[in-house]
Amino acid sequence: MTTIYFIRHAEADRTVHDPYTRPLTEKGLRDRALVTAFLNDKNIDAIFSSPFKRAVDTIADFANHIGQRVTVMDSLKEHDTIGDNYPSDEYFPFIKKYWEDFHHKAPGDESLSEVQERNISAIKGIIIGHRDKSVVIGTHGIALSTIINFYDSTYCFDDFLAMVKIRPWVVKMDFNDDGCVGMEKIDLLNPGQKPDYDNCIVRTTEFGALRAYRFTVVFARYKGKWLYCRSKDRDGFETAGGHIEPGETPLEGAKRELYEETGATEYEITPAFDYTVHVQTEFSNGQVYIAHISELGSIPDFEMAEVKLFDKIPDKMRFPKILPILFEKVNELL
Repeated sequence: MTTIYFIRHAEADRTVHDPYTRPLTEKGLRDRALVTAFLNDKNIDAIFSSPFKRAVDTIADFANHIGQRVTVMDSLKEHDTIGDNYPSDEYFPFIKKYWEDFHHKAPGDESLSEVQERNISAIKGIIIGHRDKSVVIGTHGIALSTIINFYDSTYCFDDFLAMVKIRPWVVKMDFNDDGCVGMEKIDLLNPGQKPDYDNCIVRTTEFGALRAYRFTVVFARYKGKWLYCRSKDRDGFETAGGHIEPGETPLEGAKRELYEETGATEYEITPAFDYTVHVQTEFSNGQVYIAHISELGSIPDFEMAEVKLFDKIPDKMRFPKILPILFEKVNELL
């Protein structure tokens, strides 16, 4: 497993318009200590950066701390946005057009598709050269957003807006031979945050469209009704599903969870769609399956206490901001 910590730079001095020389503010210089403290125990093997000063300087303190050099790569630079030659109050309308069409660009500029292509190409080369290592990459808001979008195509302009004022910002990605297998957001200014699933954004897309799957969800039918399970330590019901274990495919994880949480022994299971949940602290991509159960055995003595049949989604259930959206999509498909 190769782990990359993408470090979006700390606060920069916007009065300096040259993107290559724009420095950090005094606050930015202070905040980079948070980056050093965060990375200190991560056993980093190599450090790379965009050539822009604000990105290099954000990770330079850590590099000096561990006695490593920062390898600058021009292909990791930020979207130049024609030299920032526009009034600040026009920036978001300007860049929104780029998000609406990844191939859109002003004369002399580059599109987000081009930003994404050169960054991803650089990252793939870094992964090949640092297999099973831990790496740091100093980067920027738009560049990093296009990287995230490559592995989660639902990541959009609204997500970019949600993180644009978080500086510095960390995204951890894990890679194996199949590509990206996990993404995590880390807000160094608000450490210790737990996922708030009551305030999340849920999106669905076609099956197989995403990457970095972490979860499976199985909506199960039995005797013409929906079968839900209840954990021993909770009152609400939930679908079968959970984390995909290391080495498992999403389908293998779905079958395992279906048996462990419902006792299903005979069934037909089919893929339905992909989904993603964005909360302040993490990205959670998953795949949804539909199972038609013909035979139930005893529930294995793991975490579930009982199963129960419902005509629709239970009134009292776990993840009430997520599962109803997935259930509605399942009903559309059926």
